[in-house]
Order: sequence, then structure tokens, then C-alpha cells
Amino acid sequence: MVSPNYWATRHSSKLDSIREIFSIAEKLVRRLPPPWQRARRGRRPKFSARRHAAICATARYFDCTYREVEGQAPLMMPKTIDHSTVGWALKRIRVPYLKLLLTLLFREISKLAKCGIYMVDSTGISTTRLLRRKRVLRTSWSHEFLKLHVLVGYSRQAGALAVVSARVTGGNVADCTQLGQLLEGFEGGGEPLLADRGYDSKRNVEIAARHGFRPVIKPRAMGLHHRVRRKRFREFRRDRRLYRQRGVAEAVFGGIENRYGAMTRCKLPATKAASVLLMAVAHNLRTLARVRAMKEMENFILFGLIRQTRINPKKFRIGNQRISGQIVRR
Repeated sequence: MVSPNYWATRHSSKLDSIREIFSIAEKLVRRLPPPWQRARRGRRPKFSARRHAAICATARYFDCTYREVEGQAPLMMPKTIDHSTVGWALKRIRVPYLKLLLTLLFREISKLAKCGIYMVDSTGISTTRLLRRKRVLRTSWSHEFLKLHVLVGYSRQAGALAVVSARVTGGNVADCTQLGQLLEGFEGGGEPLLADRGYDSKRNVEIAARHGFRPVIKPRAMGLHHRVRRKRFREFRRDRRLYRQRGVAEAVFGGIENRYGAMTRCKLPATKAASVLLMAVAHNLRTLARVRAMKEMENFILFGLIRQTRINPKKFRIGNQRISGQIVRR
């Protein structure tokens, strides 16, 4: 699963440099329309809407609070930013804009590392809101949960996972209802699409085939006619070894759990969804920085090998002929 030069590219990609990550995020948001239009009245904001979006993405990348962003601002840009401005900007960023940014990041990653396998899955994200549940003899309190549904592409050559699209729903939403929206606007080229039995339905198989994927979905053991069930299991056994790679997508959720605790501190419904989607954006930012460093290292090694194998004598003799020029060993 880990590529041979993973740790070398991991250290050379500067993933822990806040200035480097902010620079990548700001270059990307410049290629998109502004997340909101500036108001005609009132005082002009200190930064543009695009820079505010880059600041929010960088803050989510490093899991910084608003106060920490205010303290780290001199490392990102010449000017400082007030902590209340970061929260104000996060409230104004809408979900469609973050999905557009996620798509742009995936396209940049695909130029460097083409994905050959796609997987779809979901994970739970907890919030700070408490929900009261009444039972027969007692009342219990539990944290509200959201669901992050993602479509992930895997490049085996680069050992990279890239989030293609993502959606945030309530915790009680079934996974099988989200496949059509995750694949919306995306066409595959015959690549396999791996999914667990939560996505097993005739409709999802047709949706995946319509978008150009080869569905490899684990069939359910119950709820189907015995003839249909036997046919599904027979088809699934052919791709059983391929289906075992579905667990690679869990690395995305493992990173969210390790870095953010799989929870968001936001309280408003709009900021909750934006904060969870920014976790997927931060994952793609990390993948893009590492894949770029990997390509630069490959080019550097290739250039060094060419220089080492090049002979540049003034004159040399082959048999009875005297020749001048260069010879490159192959």
C-alpha cells in the first residue's frame, strides 16, 4: 500500500509548513469564482473572498481554532486577521463552492497520478450538540452525529487516495441513497467501483454502469429472490480479490479520525456541513502536495541518472576510427 519513496516525498513535500499549504490553497481558489459577492455597502473587507476561503481551508487543514489562526496569520501572509473574521468567513462559504474546490483538487491530482480503482463509503462525524432521547423509564443524552459520504479514487502506482466528491447528511440517512449524487457529473472509463452491501440495490448497479463504472458491490444475504441472490453471488466471486482492496478507502476516514477526532466544533447547521467538507478538502490538499513532491523527486532522480551516465570526452577511438562527440550509455 505504501509506495517505495513514500517517506522521502513525505518529508520533502512540506506538509507541516503552514506557508506552503496556504500558498497551494490560494493558487487553487484563484481559479474558481469567488465564494460570495462583496457587498456594495459598508466598509470594504481587509481581504478578498478568495483569500478568506484559502484561510478557512488552511485552518481546517491544521485543525486550528479561530484564535490560533489569528496568531499564525503572519506566517501565511503579510497582514494579520482577526479571529472573528475567520468565523464570519466560514459562515459565508457555501457547500456547492466546497464541492467545486474538491473537484478541482481531484483534477489536479489526476494529472499527476491517475486513479485506477474507485471506492464509495461513509463515516460518522460527531458534533457538540446534545440530543435528548426519551425511553420508558429514563431520559438519555447523546451527541448528534452527521454522515460524511465520499467517493474515493486510488492510484496504485503513487499510493495516493483522492476524494472525488463528498456529501454531508444526517446520521440516519442510508448509504444506498447517496450513490447517484456522489457520481453526479463524473464519468468513469470502465474502472471498478467497490462498495459494501449497504449499497447493494438494482438501482445503484444501473447508476454505476450508466456513469461508466464496473460495479463490484457485495450482495446482501437477505431480501432478494433466491435466483437473483445466487446470480449476484456468482458474479461477485469473480471479483472477490479485487473487492478486498475496498479497505484502502478506510485510510481517508482514519486520517480524519486521527487529525480531527472525527468531530466538528461548529454549532450552526451551515457551518457544520462546511467544516466537515473542509476535512475532505484538507485530505486532497495533503495528497496533492505529496504527489507533486513525488513527481519532482522522480524528475530529479532521472536527471541525476542521465548526468551520471553521460560521457563527454573530446576524442576517443573505436577500432581504427577517431571520433569526437558524446556517447550516452543505455
